[in-house]
Amino acid sequence: MRLIYDDSGVAVVVTPAPKWLANLTGTLEEKMIHLANKDLATGTKYEIIADSVDLSDRTFRDAWTYTANAAVEQTSADLSDEDKLKYNRMTQQEYDDANPD
Repeated sequence: MRLIYDDSGVAVVVTPAPKWLANLTGTLEEKMIHLANKDLATGTKYEIIADSVDLSDRTFRDAWTYTANAAVEQTSADLSDEDKLKYNRMTQQEYDDANPD
């Protein structure tokens, strides 16, 4: 599976590394949603597409555009504080301040 989203009028396709996916728990779709939340700005509209979607025609690849399918389009969300800490988007001090025991 891959992610596809619009970046200022240009279609962007994200293909995750299998080794990275293997480190996550959950279904493949849950892993892809986690990837979107991790790598895309909060509020970015995206779709999860199957590997079988043929993107081999690279003619005018920079001119590809993304047309949303509202039936399957999703929106990236904020990561949990635990994930922010894990991906170095939050310092340990910020985590401790936000999550007092």
